[in-house]
Amino acid sequence: MRNSPITLKVLCYPLSAFIFSCFLSCNGDHTQRQRNRTAEAEVKEIKSSRAQIFLAYLDALVKLPDAKFSEAELRSINKKYASQLPLVMYDSTQEQSTQDIVIHYYKNNQLGPVMESGIRFLVPETLTDSLVVSDFTRYFGNVEDEKPLIGITKQPLSVHIKVSSDREMKLTRKNNINKEQAGVTMVDIFNYR
Repeated sequence: MRNSPITLKVLCYPLSAFIFSCFLSCNGDHTQRQRNRTAEAEVKEIKSSRAQIFLAYLDALVKLPDAKFSEAELRSINKKYASQLPLVMYDSTQEQSTQDIVIHYYKNNQLGPVMESGIRFLVPETLTDSLVVSDFTRYFGNVEDEKPLIGITKQPLSVHIKVSSDREMKLTRKNNINKEQAGVTMVDIFNYR
């Protein structure tokens, strides 16, 4: 009889360890599911914040004075945002990644009161999904629809935002019924004389 309490204690320790390990394994599964939910929220937050950073980047370009609206100044601003956005200048000899925001600066050499220069941004699909026309209207102002030149087209017409007397943004969007919720695939900034 004296040995029976000791035997019970010896038997109780492994049984307690088994129950404790079952508890830990269940808790670990819950923790893993919790991590997955948090990771999904972080990815959405990163996409959202990347869209906000892109809008701030465009705002910096739109506010450039006429004398500084040049390719050299564009490259300078790109360096400031390079750690936050995947910015790449267009180069016909190299293939760009599908994750990059491809930038093309161009200059108009025609004389007269026309567009002097422009910058085109090809927005990657990953950013297009979180960057819609309404983001631009909240940030830059109201949009004006482009008027069709030849009647009805399948491709949705671009929308324009008059940012200042000599600056305009043109947004090319996905084909959506609701214009405000359509993803933006390309942005042009025009500098007029």
